Amino acid sequence: MTSSEGTFLTDQQLTMLYDKSVEVICKRDRRFAPLPAMWRDKATAYWDRIRLKYNGFMIPYRKDFNGTPGSAINGNLMGLFFNASLHKKTKKPPTFSYFGNQRLMVNSSFIVNVHQNIYFVDFYCHNLRDHYVTLVVARPGSVVDNFCQRNLKQINIFNNPFLKIVNGKLYVTLGANIEVFYTDIVDVNRVVHDRIGRFSPVTFRGMGSKEFGIAKNLSCKVCNLW
Repeated sequence: MTSSEGTFLTDQQLTMLYDKSVEVICKRDRRFAPLPAMWRDKATAYWDRIRLKYNGFMIPYRKDFNGTPGSAINGNLMGLFFNASLHKKTKKPPTFSYFGNQRLMVNSSFIVNVHQNIYFVDFYCHNLRDHYVTLVVARPGSVVDNFCQRNLKQINIFNNPFLKIVNGKLYVTLGANIEVFYTDIVDVNRVVHDRIGRFSPVTFRGMGSKEFGIAKNLSCKVCNLW
């Protein structure tokens, strides 16, 4: 994480972005669905490298510049993205991926739980149709958490429009795509051995991730502030 701060979205702008995301969810689909697991899709070579080079440890990487320009986490926070977006009709994860042919499914409670702080940071789209909300999860009192406290919008894990715990279980909105930026190391070997998660093949479409990410569609009147 870099130490430069002050060129990010202002508190007012971040609140406006938050309000826009809530407005879209309220218009499109107010329902929540159970989210027993989150997932991370990558090519087989990525997972082989994790096992062979890093002894099974998935190390957080620096956040790229995908999404809203001026987002505080772009180029600053280190983390790992997990997908939490369910299909509206089936209420299940998508059957294909734009990011790779191997999917690591992880119990949601491992990623988001009462021992973590959760923050809203971004709302964006690339194609005027599919809108994404980015949430950051951090250990309370950590360096990352202190950064988030200063620059992001903290939300209540039990009561928010995106991802919340109800009666001990995690539920996700069906009104927008939700992605979670997890800011700790993941021991993949332990996750699989302890049956916290498992690998499965997934149909791969597209070109995979872009090196520096993709900026949001600035022509969209739904998710832009200007």
